[in-house]
Amino acid sequence: MEPTGLDMGDYRERYREYEIEVAVEQVLTGVKAHFRVLRDGALALDWRLVHIDGFWSTEQAAAQAALRAARDAIDAELSTAPR
Repeated sequence: MEPTGLDMGDYRERYREYEIEVAVEQVLTGVKAHFRVLRDGALALDWRLVHIDGFWSTEQAAAQAALRAARDAIDAELSTAPR
């Protein structure tokens, strides 16, 4: 996982042939995280909200939760998709 962009809370990670982008935001009620998946620069999965357990989750924990959710989505939804 590597930070990207100028905003804090933006991360990227490569998984198989996919690029995962994660955005973490601090909100009044805690932290929320989103992810999307790209393949060769094209959108494979659009932004999805990841439920973060715990009221005061850290940015790092939220980003890790989003990456886990993205990997699970790739394995479940894209690994059998035609290329």
